[in-house]
Amino acid sequence: MPHYVFESDEDGNIARILKDGQPHNQSVHLEQLYSIVTVYFRLASEHLGRMAALQDRNARRCAGLQSFLMGLTGLEAFTNTFFHLRAQELKSEEMMVRIAQTHGSLSRKIIDLIAMAPDGPLVDQEVLLDRIFELSQLRNEIVHPRWTPSALTIAGEVSVNIMGLVENRQAMFEDEALCQEALLWSLLAVARIGQARGYQELSGFMFHWTGNYGLTLGVITSQLGIP
Repeated sequence: MPHYVFESDEDGNIARILKDGQPHNQSVHLEQLYSIVTVYFRLASEHLGRMAALQDRNARRCAGLQSFLMGLTGLEAFTNTFFHLRAQELKSEEMMVRIAQTHGSLSRKIIDLIAMAPDGPLVDQEVLLDRIFELSQLRNEIVHPRWTPSALTIAGEVSVNIMGLVENRQAMFEDEALCQEALLWSLLAVARIGQARGYQELSGFMFHWTGNYGLTLGVITSQLGIP
């Protein structure tokens, strides 16, 4: 773990930065650990909020797509960060190894890490993580696109053939309801993990990790229309 020392002058200004005892001549920006996670969820919420005011389809698509991607990125960042702290608490090398692994699905990683911790399974874990898996698969499809050529024929007295087209799945993100639901499932996963850890009042936990003020389990499940 790198150790920084800020040496100040008589006026209280930083005169020199040391990293592990050696002069460090680059700028340093240190923040609390949770800020790594909250930035993604805040971006997801901000882009989702923008959609309501946008009329242009392309602009709505861009905002919806960014909300979708940032929500799942937030969940992935939360998983790695939260369980890293949990592994330190438990002194679990097994959890540390699993967190460092980058292969496999996000839902599989969450399942494995939950099984390694003594907190117990999540409420409705199978349904929740099946949905996270579906959303993650869609994200993989979006960020690793494969072009399948399509053709269009406009039939009439004179037919017009257009070649080299593609069915663009990004168009689905013009749908605000779809983008909101995707973000809510990611937020629900965070809430259920906090619940399993023993947090009775989740609004503080959710604000700490997602930057969303006043967010409760009841609000999330109500908006998703689930018990």
